[in-house]
Amino acid sequence: MGERMSLELSDGLAELDDLLSDYQHEPRILDPQDARILGDCIKLLRQKARDLENRLSRDLWNGAARAEREAEAERVAEAALRPGSNVFLFQPISRPFSDGRPGGRA
Repeated sequence: MGERMSLELSDGLAELDDLLSDYQHEPRILDPQDARILGDCIKLLRQKARDLENRLSRDLWNGAARAEREAEAERVAEAALRPGSNVFLFQPISRPFSDGRPGGRA
């Protein structure tokens, strides 16, 4: 989890807010070129927001799956340790030793 979170979304929104602050004090007309730039900024910020939402969703989904796996493993372990359980460990199988060389111990 050494990933660092990007602040591009919040910084971009703050910059957009600063750009629009002039329009809050008096009526102004937005020319088409500025409107296109504004639209491009909004599209970029929307994509950054979607990326952040997807990362959060993935992390939440993976966390929930991890918790379910751990709970299932705990249930299996409890069942195996319960008196009268029919769950047993496999007996170890003796295997001949070999060092892999021809004529080695088999």
